[in-house]
Amino acid sequence: MLLWQAVAAHASPLEDCDRAKDIDRRIHGCTERIRQFPRDATAFFNRGSAYLIKGDLDRAIADYTKVIEIDPVYSPAYYHRGIAYDSSEQYDQAITDFSKAVEINPRYGGGFDMRARIYLKTDQPTLALRDAERAVSLDPFDEKFLDTRAHVHEALGHAQEAIADYRRVLSSNPLVKSAIEGLERLGASPTSNTPAEAGGKAGRGVKAHHYTAQARYSREEVECERARHEDPAGYFAEYPCWAREALSRRSRR
Repeated sequence: MLLWQAVAAHASPLEDCDRAKDIDRRIHGCTERIRQFPRDATAFFNRGSAYLIKGDLDRAIADYTKVIEIDPVYSPAYYHRGIAYDSSEQYDQAITDFSKAVEINPRYGGGFDMRARIYLKTDQPTLALRDAERAVSLDPFDEKFLDTRAHVHEALGHAQEAIADYRRVLSSNPLVKSAIEGLERLGASPTSNTPAEAGGKAGRGVKAHHYTAQARYSREEVECERARHEDPAGYFAEYPCWAREALSRRSRR
């Protein structure tokens, strides 16, 4: 029994570092784990994340920096350090870290989304739109990515595109306050079937239909969006993905 108690007492801080819901307990567990294993990148990452939750940004940045020192290609460390820099209004450093995260992992949608948010904060909406589009192309189901793109479209004066994205956010989660407020600013309702709102100006009708015709993409359409991003000059580039199958059938006749 004494041996089992000793083993349990020894293991507890290590487990706390990974699993403890109490933030202070997690920090304590990770600190003990780092004392035993000074090159444990996971322990530094978990402790940094705990500090980030607490709002202790300097300590969070220091721990994420240690993770990067141990493992220079661990993209989540750059991403989370970017969040800490963003929270401390160090926007240049945040952009650098989000850029590194997506350089290491080009399919890291969160990195593109966060960099878009920083670009929007720093009055660079054109760059923000490029990143917001990339994030949505990687995961058209993500309401956070859609909300970011909606805000960017709104900042650029693309009212119909912004309305379409805000509505898609609310179709997934009707309680997203930023989307509700965005539609209110643009004088639009959460849903509409009127030609004026559904189509907008000539030339925008197809794009607006693409976003409002259904609440969510099918998995096939996710792959279509990704293919369109990877081959922007391809056969289907000018068409929305909901039309792809019909066009395929026509081209085979």
